[in-house]
Amino acid sequence: MDAAWAALWFVLTLATWPLSSASPTGSAAYLALAVGFCAALAVRRIRPLTALTALAVLLVVQVLWMEHFTILSVVCALVAAYTSQAQLPTWWRRAVLVLLLLGAAWTVLFMPNIVGTHDFDDRVIALVSTWTTLLLFALLGTVRRHNLEEVDRLREHTRLSEARREQELRLASLHERNRISREMHDVLAHSLNVIVAQADGGRYAARSSPESAVTALETIGRVGRESARELHRLLGVLREDGPREVSPAPGLTEVPSLVDEYRRAGLRVRLTREGEEASPPVSAQLTVYRLVQQSLANALEHAGRVAVRVHLEHSPMLLVVTVTNPIGSDTRDPRDREGGHGLVGMRERIALHGGDLEVGWNESTDVWRVRATIPWEAT
Repeated sequence: MDAAWAALWFVLTLATWPLSSASPTGSAAYLALAVGFCAALAVRRIRPLTALTALAVLLVVQVLWMEHFTILSVVCALVAAYTSQAQLPTWWRRAVLVLLLLGAAWTVLFMPNIVGTHDFDDRVIALVSTWTTLLLFALLGTVRRHNLEEVDRLREHTRLSEARREQELRLASLHERNRISREMHDVLAHSLNVIVAQADGGRYAARSSPESAVTALETIGRVGRESARELHRLLGVLREDGPREVSPAPGLTEVPSLVDEYRRAGLRVRLTREGEEASPPVSAQLTVYRLVQQSLANALEHAGRVAVRVHLEHSPMLLVVTVTNPIGSDTRDPRDREGGHGLVGMRERIALHGGDLEVGWNESTDVWRVRATIPWEAT
């Protein structure tokens, strides 16, 4: 665009060339100045400091040697005021503007032949007009620079927003993978405890009661297949290629089946309910299911085949789950269980719903209790 404007001004300069009254030397100088002015205008954006230096030298040559201004030289002075404020750094902007104002004052006040009048008042008026015009173009350059800076700021803001969005996606992906890890822990803890209990029971019953041993083996096979299927579904989420397998998450309706499974594993589980059952969100139901599953797995692992009570208390917008069991034959201090990964996963799940988890050992009754409150909102 700058080159096109420079070519246009060169054509207009040639069209106004005073061929009749100009000498060969003056014509050559006139042409050389025109070429220099237009070349500087063409590169004013890509080489602003070089272009402005060339314009300053050419303007001084024209004033001192030819002692008159042309339309092209006036345009170049105005473009220099605009370009200096739009393209140059702060210090250069001020220096160029001061030089332009001083050069205009020197030309108007001390070279009356260029202005065309010897009256001092007229020259002062001409100087005020010249300064006003130069400052107006300098102001336009300042506005242009501010617009460019605003565009750059918006681009940087967009870049940072995209980077933040990518970071949020990575954090969401990491959160999902952590959730999957907790799911896999729950599945493995539940399945392995059931399989180990059934295998031990089947080994003892193999000689005296072959039917019980066969039942235990069937339970082991069924639990193993179900666990393998659920692990396959969870691991499929981690795959970045191909469609993901989607299956419904377990909820409150699956809790009785879970209790029956642990009964077959040897736990004497009693499931009780209180209050009018509502329809909590799927995430809350999954949290309740995993909490009961983890509690029963811990009871079977640490206490053995003891009596366990699972109590579900329904109230408006709140679920309270309580799982209690005696300590059993485990000789370790029950307080050591609080550092387990299963309980950490429980706390994280319940914290997502804004609930509370109480886990502890009552020394007077020798009972281990897990109590969780899970609030939820209607949608």
